[in-house]
Amino acid sequence: MTPRTKRKLKGAAGTVVFFVLTALVWDLFMADPDDGLQPFLAVIVGVLISFPLIFFESSAILADRFRRMPFAVGILAKAVTYGVTLTSIFLGTGFIAGASRGLTMADFRESLPQMLGATGTAFVGYLVVIFVRQLNSLLGPGVLLRFIRGRYHAPRRERRIFMFVDLEGSTELSLELSLEHYYGLVNDFFHDVGGPVIDAEGEIYEYVGDEVVISWPHESGLRNANCVRAFFAIREAVQRRAQDYRARYGRVPRFKAGLHEGEVIVAEMGGLKKTIAFNGEVLNVTARIQGECNRLGQRLLASRELVDQLSLPDDLSTTSMGRVELRGAGSKEIVALA
Repeated sequence: MTPRTKRKLKGAAGTVVFFVLTALVWDLFMADPDDGLQPFLAVIVGVLISFPLIFFESSAILADRFRRMPFAVGILAKAVTYGVTLTSIFLGTGFIAGASRGLTMADFRESLPQMLGATGTAFVGYLVVIFVRQLNSLLGPGVLLRFIRGRYHAPRRERRIFMFVDLEGSTELSLELSLEHYYGLVNDFFHDVGGPVIDAEGEIYEYVGDEVVISWPHESGLRNANCVRAFFAIREAVQRRAQDYRARYGRVPRFKAGLHEGEVIVAEMGGLKKTIAFNGEVLNVTARIQGECNRLGQRLLASRELVDQLSLPDDLSTTSMGRVELRGAGSKEIVALA
């Protein structure tokens, strides 16, 4: 099971638990206390209303369509979709439960206000889950929990691996394409980077222009050569969408990357806008290694210190580029991977 699948299952389980508990609380205050079946029905309803949210929020196709809509249109489309879905679930389950107990249509109409109230409560629950998911997406997977736990409230030392991924020919692209198309291409590329990074147990630290900075805790990055596999997985993800890129932008993005590892200080930074920031020489060295890709004619370069710690796949070749003087970072032996 891939880390991406585990992450989806964990999120789905959390959503189910949240709505089951919400349904039970609603049942506790609003249902007939003498009806022994109500708690059982509440659990069923909680599970049922969680499934549409899990499906819509996990569907890559739907997420891509919503993402391409104007913000207000996307919000309205989601609201209508979820509102209709929830209303259908509550009316359907209410009708079936009432019919099984021999209730008449008059009884069903009498219970409509309560069912609509439950629908509204569930819709608010949807908004809460979506807000938390969006906040987690904005900060990065796992970062929200670290803020809540105060993990980096005081600076901490960590050993991490970094990869700087940079689009090739971005200056030319920005001149050849309209600003809207150039932004669209870069944004689509960033989206394609996300899945492979999760599968490789990595984290997207930040976007800088047309560059993505990816980070791994030291052990996670070394395990199964995750930090190297991520590069080739990103390349495969982009190639799978090559036809879409050509249709929209007339070209498929090409990129290069640099890898290095070292110690950083990690801490919460900022007042008006908070972020978890990494500070250390390793960031500068990694950027300089990536900057050597064009001069050396390579797509993926890494420091010898990192490569010597990796158990690389047999089909991956390494070529030493010798010691290279890195501006402002001294000299390092650089290795090309292909």
